Amino acid sequence: MVFAGDSRVFGPGPAELLVRTRETGSLHAAAAEMGMAYSKATRIIHAAEEGLGYPLLERRRGGAAGGGSALTYDAELLLARYGAWRSETEAAADGLFAQRFSRPGCIVMASGEAKRFGSNKLLAPFLGSTVLEHTLAALPADLLDVRVVTRSAEVADLATRCGFAAVLHDGPLQSDTIRAGLSELGETAACLFVPGDQPLLSQASVRALVLASARRPDAVARLSWQGAPGSPVMWPRGCYAALAALEGDVGGSELLKSGSASVPQVILVEAARAAELEDIDTPEDLIELERLA
Repeated sequence: MVFAGDSRVFGPGPAELLVRTRETGSLHAAAAEMGMAYSKATRIIHAAEEGLGYPLLERRRGGAAGGGSALTYDAELLLARYGAWRSETEAAADGLFAQRFSRPGCIVMASGEAKRFGSNKLLAPFLGSTVLEHTLAALPADLLDVRVVTRSAEVADLATRCGFAAVLHDGPLQSDTIRAGLSELGETAACLFVPGDQPLLSQASVRALVLASARRPDAVARLSWQGAPGSPVMWPRGCYAALAALEGDVGGSELLKSGSASVPQVILVEAARAAELEDIDTPEDLIELERLA
Protein backbone atom coordinates (compact mmCIF):
# COMPACT_ATOMS: atom_id res chain seq x y z
CA MET A 1 0.00 0.00 0.00
CA VAL A 2 1.05 3.61 -0.65
CA PHE A 3 -0.31 6.33 1.59
CA ALA A 4 -0.50 10.12 1.40
CA GLY A 5 -1.06 11.27 4.96
CA ASP A 6 -3.82 9.06 6.36
CA SER A 7 -5.28 8.23 2.95
CA ARG A 8 -4.41 5.18 0.87
CA VAL A 9 -3.68 6.32 -2.65
CA PHE A 10 -2.26 3.18 -4.24
CA GLY A 11 -2.75 -0.51 -3.73
CA PRO A 12 -3.88 -3.71 -5.49
CA GLY A 13 -6.82 -2.10 -7.34
CA PRO A 14 -4.95 0.82 -8.94
CA ALA A 15 -2.01 -1.50 -9.65
CA GLU A 16 -4.23 -3.93 -11.55
CA LEU A 17 -5.80 -1.06 -13.49
CA LEU A 18 -2.37 0.13 -14.57
CA VAL A 19 -1.19 -3.36 -15.56
CA ARG A 20 -4.33 -3.97 -17.64
CA THR A 21 -4.04 -0.53 -19.20
CA ARG A 22 -0.49 -1.35 -20.23
CA GLU A 23 -1.68 -4.62 -21.77
CA THR A 24 -4.73 -3.21 -23.57
CA GLY A 25 -3.49 0.30 -24.31
CA SER A 26 -6.72 1.69 -22.89
CA LEU A 27 -8.03 2.58 -19.44
CA HIS A 28 -11.55 2.03 -20.79
CA ALA A 29 -10.68 -1.52 -21.87
CA ALA A 30 -8.89 -2.19 -18.57
CA ALA A 31 -11.98 -1.13 -16.61
CA ALA A 32 -14.20 -3.33 -18.78
CA GLU A 33 -11.95 -6.36 -18.16
CA MET A 34 -12.27 -5.76 -14.43
CA GLY A 35 -16.07 -5.33 -14.59
CA MET A 36 -15.70 -1.74 -13.47
CA ALA A 37 -17.40 1.40 -14.75
CA TYR A 38 -15.06 3.63 -16.72
CA SER A 39 -16.04 6.60 -14.54
CA LYS A 40 -14.96 4.72 -11.43
CA ALA A 41 -11.65 3.71 -13.00
CA THR A 42 -11.02 7.33 -13.92
CA ARG A 43 -11.71 8.45 -10.34
CA ILE A 44 -9.32 5.81 -8.95
CA ILE A 45 -6.48 6.89 -11.23
CA HIS A 46 -7.10 10.61 -10.63
CA ALA A 47 -7.14 10.06 -6.84
CA ALA A 48 -3.88 8.13 -7.04
CA GLU A 49 -2.24 10.80 -9.20
CA GLU A 50 -3.37 13.53 -6.82
CA GLY A 51 -2.09 11.68 -3.78
CA LEU A 52 1.21 10.70 -5.38
CA GLY A 53 1.83 14.07 -6.95
CA TYR A 54 2.60 12.87 -10.46
CA PRO A 55 0.70 11.55 -13.52
CA LEU A 56 0.30 7.81 -14.04
CA LEU A 57 -1.22 7.80 -17.53
CA GLU A 58 -0.61 9.65 -20.76
CA ARG A 59 -3.89 10.06 -22.58
CA ARG A 60 -3.79 9.70 -26.34
CA ARG A 61 -6.83 11.02 -28.18
CA GLY A 62 -8.15 10.19 -31.63
CA GLY A 63 -5.91 9.27 -34.53
CA ALA A 64 -5.89 6.11 -36.59
CA ALA A 65 -5.55 3.91 -33.53
CA GLY A 66 -8.59 5.48 -31.89
CA GLY A 67 -6.79 6.91 -28.88
CA GLY A 68 -6.01 5.26 -25.58
CA SER A 69 -3.68 5.47 -22.60
CA ALA A 70 -0.09 4.60 -21.86
CA LEU A 71 1.74 4.39 -18.55
CA THR A 72 4.13 7.18 -17.68
CA TYR A 73 7.70 6.45 -16.64
CA ASP A 74 6.75 7.23 -13.03
CA ALA A 75 3.88 4.74 -13.23
CA GLU A 76 6.18 2.01 -14.54
CA LEU A 77 8.66 2.73 -11.74
CA LEU A 78 5.86 2.70 -9.17
CA LEU A 79 4.58 -0.65 -10.45
CA ALA A 80 8.06 -2.17 -10.38
CA ARG A 81 8.65 -1.04 -6.80
CA TYR A 82 5.16 -2.05 -5.68
CA GLY A 83 5.52 -5.49 -7.27
CA ALA A 84 8.88 -6.09 -5.62
CA TRP A 85 7.56 -4.91 -2.24
CA ARG A 86 4.48 -7.11 -2.52
CA SER A 87 6.52 -10.20 -3.45
CA GLU A 88 8.93 -9.64 -0.57
CA THR A 89 6.20 -9.00 2.01
CA GLU A 90 4.23 -12.05 0.89
CA ALA A 91 7.35 -14.20 1.17
CA ALA A 92 8.07 -12.79 4.63
CA ALA A 93 4.45 -13.33 5.67
CA ASP A 94 4.58 -16.94 4.46
CA GLY A 95 7.72 -17.53 6.52
CA LEU A 96 6.21 -15.97 9.63
CA PHE A 97 3.01 -17.96 9.15
CA ALA A 98 4.99 -21.19 8.92
CA GLN A 99 6.87 -20.31 12.10
CA ARG A 100 3.90 -19.18 14.19
CA PHE A 101 1.43 -21.85 13.11
CA SER A 102 3.72 -24.86 12.95
CA ARG A 103 4.37 -27.01 16.00
CA PRO A 104 7.14 -25.69 18.26
CA GLY A 105 10.27 -27.80 18.38
CA CYS A 106 11.10 -29.92 21.40
CA ILE A 107 14.53 -31.30 22.23
CA VAL A 108 14.66 -34.04 24.85
CA MET A 109 18.12 -33.94 26.41
CA ALA A 110 18.99 -37.64 26.66
CA SER A 111 22.77 -37.80 26.26
CA GLY A 112 24.04 -37.78 29.84
CA GLU A 113 26.42 -40.44 31.17
CA ALA A 114 24.51 -40.84 34.47
CA LYS A 115 27.72 -41.55 36.41
CA ARG A 116 26.06 -40.97 39.79
CA PHE A 117 23.20 -43.32 38.91
CA GLY A 118 25.52 -46.17 37.87
CA SER A 119 23.66 -47.10 34.66
CA ASN A 120 21.53 -45.43 32.02
CA LYS A 121 18.87 -43.88 34.23
CA LEU A 122 16.57 -43.14 31.29
CA LEU A 123 16.10 -46.88 30.80
CA ALA A 124 15.58 -47.57 34.50
CA PRO A 125 12.21 -49.08 35.49
CA PHE A 126 9.76 -46.45 36.75
CA LEU A 127 6.12 -47.10 37.64
CA GLY A 128 5.61 -49.89 35.15
CA SER A 129 7.67 -48.55 32.25
CA THR A 130 10.89 -46.49 32.14
CA VAL A 131 11.99 -43.03 33.21
CA LEU A 132 12.22 -41.85 29.61
CA GLU A 133 8.79 -43.20 28.67
CA HIS A 134 7.20 -41.26 31.52
CA THR A 135 8.95 -38.06 30.39
CA LEU A 136 7.88 -38.60 26.79
CA ALA A 137 4.28 -39.15 27.87
CA ALA A 138 4.16 -35.48 28.90
CA LEU A 139 5.00 -34.30 25.35
CA PRO A 140 1.87 -34.22 23.15
CA ALA A 141 2.86 -35.19 19.61
CA ASP A 142 0.07 -33.01 18.20
CA LEU A 143 1.54 -29.97 19.94
CA LEU A 144 5.32 -30.43 19.64
CA ASP A 145 7.81 -31.59 17.02
CA VAL A 146 9.90 -33.77 19.35
CA ARG A 147 13.51 -34.91 18.88
CA VAL A 148 15.09 -37.22 21.47
CA VAL A 149 18.79 -36.36 21.28
CA THR A 150 21.03 -39.10 22.64
CA ARG A 151 24.32 -40.96 22.35
CA SER A 152 22.69 -44.26 23.32
CA ALA A 153 21.38 -46.61 20.65
CA GLU A 154 19.12 -48.20 23.27
CA VAL A 155 17.57 -44.85 24.17
CA ALA A 156 17.14 -44.00 20.48
CA ASP A 157 15.42 -47.34 19.90
CA LEU A 158 13.07 -46.80 22.85
CA ALA A 159 12.19 -43.29 21.64
CA THR A 160 11.41 -44.64 18.18
CA ARG A 161 9.22 -47.39 19.60
CA CYS A 162 7.33 -44.70 21.52
CA GLY A 163 6.68 -42.85 18.25
CA PHE A 164 9.27 -40.09 18.63
CA ALA A 165 12.13 -39.15 16.32
CA ALA A 166 15.60 -39.83 17.70
CA VAL A 167 18.84 -38.00 16.92
CA LEU A 168 21.98 -40.03 17.57
CA HIS A 169 25.22 -38.11 18.01
CA ASP A 170 28.61 -38.70 19.61
CA GLY A 171 29.36 -35.37 21.32
CA PRO A 172 30.12 -35.83 25.03
CA LEU A 173 29.00 -32.38 26.21
CA GLN A 174 25.63 -30.74 26.91
CA SER A 175 26.40 -28.10 24.33
CA ASP A 176 26.95 -30.88 21.77
CA THR A 177 23.47 -32.22 22.52
CA ILE A 178 21.95 -28.76 22.04
CA ARG A 179 23.67 -28.27 18.68
CA ALA A 180 22.68 -31.74 17.50
CA GLY A 181 19.06 -31.05 18.37
CA LEU A 182 18.91 -27.55 16.90
CA SER A 183 20.39 -28.80 13.64
CA GLU A 184 17.31 -31.02 13.21
CA LEU A 185 14.72 -28.28 13.72
CA GLY A 186 12.88 -26.63 10.88
CA GLU A 187 11.43 -23.12 10.82
CA THR A 188 10.07 -23.32 14.36
CA ALA A 189 9.18 -20.19 16.29
CA ALA A 190 10.32 -21.71 19.59
CA CYS A 191 11.85 -24.86 21.05
CA LEU A 192 11.18 -26.58 24.36
CA PHE A 193 14.23 -28.16 26.02
CA VAL A 194 13.22 -31.05 28.28
CA PRO A 195 15.55 -33.15 30.49
CA GLY A 196 14.91 -36.81 29.73
CA ASP A 197 14.99 -37.68 33.44
CA GLN A 198 12.00 -35.60 34.55
CA PRO A 199 9.36 -38.38 34.68
CA LEU A 200 6.70 -36.57 36.73
CA LEU A 201 6.39 -33.71 34.24
CA SER A 202 2.75 -33.31 33.20
CA GLN A 203 1.11 -32.58 29.88
CA ALA A 204 -0.77 -29.73 31.57
CA SER A 205 2.47 -27.96 32.41
CA VAL A 206 3.88 -28.53 28.92
CA ARG A 207 0.72 -27.10 27.36
CA ALA A 208 0.93 -24.10 29.69
CA LEU A 209 4.52 -23.45 28.56
CA VAL A 210 3.53 -23.63 24.89
CA LEU A 211 0.63 -21.23 25.46
CA ALA A 212 2.82 -18.79 27.40
CA SER A 213 5.36 -18.84 24.58
CA ALA A 214 2.65 -18.20 21.96
CA ARG A 215 1.39 -15.23 23.96
CA ARG A 216 4.89 -13.81 24.47
CA PRO A 217 6.80 -15.08 21.41
CA ASP A 218 9.98 -13.11 22.15
CA ALA A 219 10.30 -14.28 25.76
CA VAL A 220 11.86 -17.35 27.37
CA ALA A 221 9.16 -19.40 29.14
CA ARG A 222 10.37 -21.48 32.07
CA LEU A 223 8.55 -23.95 34.30
CA SER A 224 8.69 -22.99 37.96
CA TRP A 225 7.39 -23.83 41.40
CA GLN A 226 6.43 -21.04 43.79
CA GLY A 227 8.64 -18.60 41.89
CA ALA A 228 11.71 -20.86 41.74
CA PRO A 229 12.64 -21.50 38.07
CA GLY A 230 13.50 -24.93 36.72
CA SER A 231 13.04 -27.03 33.60
CA PRO A 232 11.70 -27.44 30.95
CA VAL A 233 12.51 -24.14 29.23
CA MET A 234 10.94 -22.82 26.02
CA TRP A 235 13.38 -20.73 23.98
CA PRO A 236 12.31 -18.37 21.18
CA ARG A 237 13.89 -18.67 17.75
CA GLY A 238 15.89 -15.50 18.32
CA CYS A 239 17.99 -17.36 20.91
CA TYR A 240 18.89 -20.36 18.74
CA ALA A 241 22.20 -18.86 17.57
CA ALA A 242 23.31 -18.11 21.13
CA LEU A 243 22.34 -21.63 22.23
CA ALA A 244 24.23 -23.20 19.32
CA ALA A 245 27.30 -21.13 20.22
CA LEU A 246 27.55 -22.56 23.75
CA GLU A 247 30.75 -24.43 24.49
CA GLY A 248 31.63 -26.97 27.15
CA ASP A 249 29.43 -29.11 29.36
CA VAL A 250 26.77 -26.42 29.82
CA GLY A 251 23.19 -25.94 28.70
CA GLY A 252 20.75 -23.07 28.31
CA SER A 253 20.93 -22.28 32.02
CA GLU A 254 24.40 -20.90 31.36
CA LEU A 255 22.88 -18.27 29.08
CA LEU A 256 20.20 -17.47 31.63
CA LYS A 257 22.78 -16.96 34.36
CA SER A 258 25.10 -14.90 32.15
CA GLY A 259 22.71 -11.99 31.73
CA SER A 260 23.60 -12.00 28.04
CA ALA A 261 21.89 -9.42 25.85
CA SER A 262 20.91 -12.31 23.58
CA VAL A 263 18.50 -13.59 26.26
CA PRO A 264 15.14 -11.77 26.29
CA GLN A 265 12.80 -11.50 29.23
CA VAL A 266 12.11 -14.71 31.16
CA ILE A 267 8.54 -15.51 32.16
CA LEU A 268 7.78 -18.17 34.74
CA VAL A 269 5.00 -20.72 34.30
CA GLU A 270 3.85 -22.32 37.53
CA ALA A 271 3.76 -26.13 37.60
CA ALA A 272 0.84 -27.99 39.13
CA ARG A 273 3.13 -29.43 41.80
CA ALA A 274 6.76 -29.30 42.87
CA ALA A 275 7.56 -32.91 41.91
CA GLU A 276 7.20 -32.08 38.20
CA LEU A 277 10.51 -30.17 38.27
CA GLU A 278 12.48 -32.94 39.98
CA ASP A 279 15.00 -34.94 37.98
CA ILE A 280 16.96 -38.08 38.77
CA ASP A 281 20.66 -38.19 39.60
CA THR A 282 20.87 -41.22 41.90
CA PRO A 283 18.90 -44.45 42.56
CA GLU A 284 17.64 -42.78 45.72
CA ASP A 285 16.17 -39.94 43.65
CA LEU A 286 14.26 -42.47 41.55
CA ILE A 287 12.83 -44.15 44.65
CA GLU A 288 11.77 -40.76 46.03
CA LEU A 289 10.04 -39.75 42.79
CA GLU A 290 8.17 -43.06 42.70
CA ARG A 291 6.96 -42.27 46.21
CA LEU A 292 5.81 -38.81 45.10
CA ALA A 293 4.03 -40.04 41.95
